[in-house]
Amino acid sequence: MISSKDSSELLHHLNRIGIALSCEKDLDRLLDLILREARIFARADAGSLFLKQGGGLIFIAAQNETLDSRGGEQKSDYYGSSVKLNNESIAGHVAVTGKVLNIPDAYHLPSEVPYRFLKKFDEENHYRTCSVLAVPMNIPNGEVIGVLQLINAMNEQKETVPFPEMFEELMLSLASQAAVAIRNAMLLEEIKQAHLDTIFRLSKAAEYRDEDTEAHLRRVTGYTIVVAKKLGLQTKEIDFLRYAAPMHDIGKLGVPDAVLLKPGKLTPEEFELMKKHTLIGAKILEGSDQKLFQIAKEIAISHHEKFNGTGYPYGLKGEAIPFYGRIVALPDVFDALTSKRVYKPAFSVAQAVDMIREESGKHFDPVVVKAFIDSLDEIVQVKEKEQT
Repeated sequence: MISSKDSSELLHHLNRIGIALSCEKDLDRLLDLILREARIFARADAGSLFLKQGGGLIFIAAQNETLDSRGGEQKSDYYGSSVKLNNESIAGHVAVTGKVLNIPDAYHLPSEVPYRFLKKFDEENHYRTCSVLAVPMNIPNGEVIGVLQLINAMNEQKETVPFPEMFEELMLSLASQAAVAIRNAMLLEEIKQAHLDTIFRLSKAAEYRDEDTEAHLRRVTGYTIVVAKKLGLQTKEIDFLRYAAPMHDIGKLGVPDAVLLKPGKLTPEEFELMKKHTLIGAKILEGSDQKLFQIAKEIAISHHEKFNGTGYPYGLKGEAIPFYGRIVALPDVFDALTSKRVYKPAFSVAQAVDMIREESGKHFDPVVVKAFIDSLDEIVQVKEKEQT
């Protein structure tokens, strides 16, 4: 039996978790928060989250205190794998029926139940799953959007015990709060992605006849995000860059086609016309009260400035160049160097990096160069992903 005092404390804890979940909007952090808080609340050694997608359940997140304490890496090739939406598995059964399963020992299931426990993960990681509490994640209309699965309840002596029945209703309440938070976060992600897609499409219009334009924009944006993270920028700043970086060349909308689409080298006169795209871009983006467009304007007008003061349009030098412009300048040049053009072949990544090193303190901010080179593996991953 649990005392009324302990019961009250549990309810207060549950309420605090609900408030925390409602405040977190980032989906990845939210999933981690849900699992961590659910495990702490139920004193579970491990846990996993499945979200409904298409005709199955996707294994989306997992935590395991025992495996983490060993210092080794648990096998994670299950992330993103799918579980059939039927009664054959524990998670599938919970998703189909919408009912809680509280299992004392997953290795000794009654013969009459339709679901089975798969031991593959345990065998690969030398782990022993015993007690399991699997709970449906329902949104207010009753739809099950996923399953929260807690593994191995622990007593005060750190021994594995069954989950107390009282936790079934409490975890169902927590899972329902989590489901609403997840749905809201997913809707927010959809809205953000729609906004980003709109920005890419509008930015693509600046060079609409270039077949590689959208891939170029995505690569430059991807490189910029990698560098920004390495520089230690806050999440909000990184999000601003994610939306602002694709607009860096939007001023090319005002450059004559004869210059913009010329297959060969520009004459000095033509290059002067091309350089005006920085000023045109700033003009297009100016006048907004929104921080995003203020940053986009800053990038548009300054991403061709050089650290030694020889860039354009104003010949700014060093830290006089806006910080976000100094960041985007390097990814923009790297992508130009490693991309094939009518007038030049694509340089290899190694060749481009050598050129960038040579230009540290000249064209580029040395701090940005270091962050870029230190993140080269991630840069290459972005390049391969957004190649076409």
